[in-house]
Amino acid sequence: MRYWLGLLLLSLCFTSHGKNRLPSDCSHLQEVTELDFVLFSKKEFIELGECLAINAIKTNLPINIVEACNEVDEDRRNILGIFSLSKSEAIRIGQCMGAINYVYQRYNNEPVNSYSYSNKTYQCAKGVSAVDIIRAGLFDDVNRTNLRNALCHER
Repeated sequence: MRYWLGLLLLSLCFTSHGKNRLPSDCSHLQEVTELDFVLFSKKEFIELGECLAINAIKTNLPINIVEACNEVDEDRRNILGIFSLSKSEAIRIGQCMGAINYVYQRYNNEPVNSYSYSNKTYQCAKGVSAVDIIRAGLFDDVNRTNLRNALCHER
């Protein structure tokens, strides 16, 4: 019985230690080793994908967001959900959701032109509707401007 309790305690320590290594600002990625990727859970791989997408959008690098959002749609239709994801699929799902959330937080209710006197603001899509918009209207490599134009419209 002591051995089982010790094994349970040891597994809980590794699980909580893995979650503490993934802060929200993604600065930890410079110090990550290959062993760390073995200990990450699916949720942490999704968060890693979000960090990668946000960094790519901020630096205006093209990312293949359509492939990532296709993975979100496939996961949405899968009966097993997150339990059937591989690590690369989890990263792609994180990339799609991270890009959508970044555009929504950055541009939703922002003025269209800061130098004009009109009262027009952006209204952006979020969640499943944004995934469907990306899958239907965008092509392979997308940058910040193309993503904003696809997900946000003037109101």
